[in-house]
Amino acid sequence: MNQVGFVTKILPNNRAEVSMKKHAACGECGACQHGHENMSLNIIALNKIKSIEGDKVEVDLETSNVLGAAFIMYVIPLLTMVISIFISRHVFGNMIKMDNSEIYSILTGFIFLAITFFGIRLNEKKFEDSKRYIPTITRIIE
Repeated sequence: MNQVGFVTKILPNNRAEVSMKKHAACGECGACQHGHENMSLNIIALNKIKSIEGDKVEVDLETSNVLGAAFIMYVIPLLTMVISIFISRHVFGNMIKMDNSEIYSILTGFIFLAITFFGIRLNEKKFEDSKRYIPTITRIIE
């Protein structure tokens, strides 16, 4: 998945901040715009080609890595929440025989959802270090 943007800031550890326009594949959901027209997105990318501030660059992130990151951020927490709701519903409803077991099951699901997001956040440094989920500046566009 290639995108074009402008380097706005050079960062330590061979990285750069790149400003880019919303991609056509984003559609018109407006999630990244928050009510503003043509808002640009700022991302951190690996700067292996030593671009400088103001350069127009092409940024690449493998589609499989985008899907992998989406799986980690959306599917794993959702599955954790749903599975914990079903398991806790069985435990609270059948084994413990609690009143309002549905409410406790839903609360348990949200607790496990929060724990999953917290676990992902704790492992964010590992994801960064692997450089698999970080976009890379591939070339400078003249």
